[in-house]
Amino acid sequence: MNTILLFLTILSISFLGANSSGEIIAQIGDKVITVQDFIERAEYTPRPLYCKGNSTIDKRIILNTLIGEKLFSMEMKKDIPDAIDKYLIGRKNQKMREVLFSHVTSEVLIQKDKFSHWYNLASLEYDISYLSILDIELVKEISNSMTAGESLNDIYFSYTNSLDIPTREKINLFTIGNRALREELFSKAWSKGDVLGPIVTDDNIIMFVQVDKRKKVVDLKPNAIMQMNDEISTLISSHLQEGKYEKFVSNLMSDMTFDLDPKVYLEFSESIRKWYNEMDDIASASGNKNSQLKIESTEDILLSLNGEKISVDQVISWLAIHPLVFRDGYYKDLNFSDQLRYALADLIRDRTLNDKSREFNLDKHPKVIAEYDKWYDNYRAIAQRKEIVGEEFLNSTKVGSALNAYFTSLTQKYTEQIKINVELLDNISLSSIDMATYNKIGPYKLTVPFFPVITDTYKFNYGQPISMDIYE
Repeated sequence: MNTILLFLTILSISFLGANSSGEIIAQIGDKVITVQDFIERAEYTPRPLYCKGNSTIDKRIILNTLIGEKLFSMEMKKDIPDAIDKYLIGRKNQKMREVLFSHVTSEVLIQKDKFSHWYNLASLEYDISYLSILDIELVKEISNSMTAGESLNDIYFSYTNSLDIPTREKINLFTIGNRALREELFSKAWSKGDVLGPIVTDDNIIMFVQVDKRKKVVDLKPNAIMQMNDEISTLISSHLQEGKYEKFVSNLMSDMTFDLDPKVYLEFSESIRKWYNEMDDIASASGNKNSQLKIESTEDILLSLNGEKISVDQVISWLAIHPLVFRDGYYKDLNFSDQLRYALADLIRDRTLNDKSREFNLDKHPKVIAEYDKWYDNYRAIAQRKEIVGEEFLNSTKVGSALNAYFTSLTQKYTEQIKINVELLDNISLSSIDMATYNKIGPYKLTVPFFPVITDTYKFNYGQPISMDIYE
């Protein structure tokens, strides 16, 4: 079986109409499972073979599993370990930033006329060569060289002594993640040999781009034009929203100062580098990453943030909630010390965004609370399962009798607190294709917990029928 990896920030619900996604499919005490919850848990990570299909039995096993997850969590009496507590807080904070994006951009002025030319340029596909530069003085030198008639390839060779200038192929409107580059490259129909730049990208890298090839890709399938226009319209909307959010973040961070102590940072960077290398070695040997960061002088002042002295120990405590995220693209070619510097800057940015989110009371937003509860209940359920069956081998073909018996006992214990909307469940259609969906940004990549082995029971011989909405 092939696993399809879908790298998405937000995966829309296409299986049902949008109006039904918030409807409650099951309620367990004060905990609820919505249609969207059900689909995400069933579709965004591979399911065991015993509930892999779309039959009534499959869907009932899935719902029983999710109900069981809540019940197992309710029965778990042990305290959550400190490391898990910090992980859950990190998950909640990441969701707060997602909700903040929606909050900031909800009333964005959709000036679609500004990008109406994209409808005519969407069929274009470019192969490009490019230079990515951080040094502003170097930008001036390169601009002067281009004015003097030097090609981009020659300029690259003169600075690197290499003929292998970075390239990208088959670039279209939808494959560019950088807004500034998208706007420039698709501001008109460029020709082979055209050089664009200097372009200041979204992350303040300066680029020169040379068009090596241009071609027109036309889809002749029925309704292709209509579908393409819909996709362009969606892209324009998201492009404008991202632009508004970037301005919001830029304004928020504009007055902040961030200074690293050179000596302490050198030692800190080397410790982090060794830690990451050690984790990679362990992962290669055993399949898991389990290593401890070793730093001797944790009380040393690592950085100054708006004049406040921040110790190494404080930064380490931040990392327990928000693991480092290293930038992709050009940044991967930088030495580790510089990569880490940008990762720390992004960490500080995200902490600032979370502070702003709390000012908007987004920590109490239903989606944020639901995100925390989802991961909280999953951890507690898995911990409780371990209490019941220990380290018993779990497979994808069947669930052991002990787990099924425990699930059944809990459904009877809590039967008066459980309500199920069977009609709503029957109307859901699921795919049998294995999928694993990931967040494109943020330190926590999995969008949902792995599907838990709880029960393969399909009967609803407990609870009461319901039909209600979670949101008005």
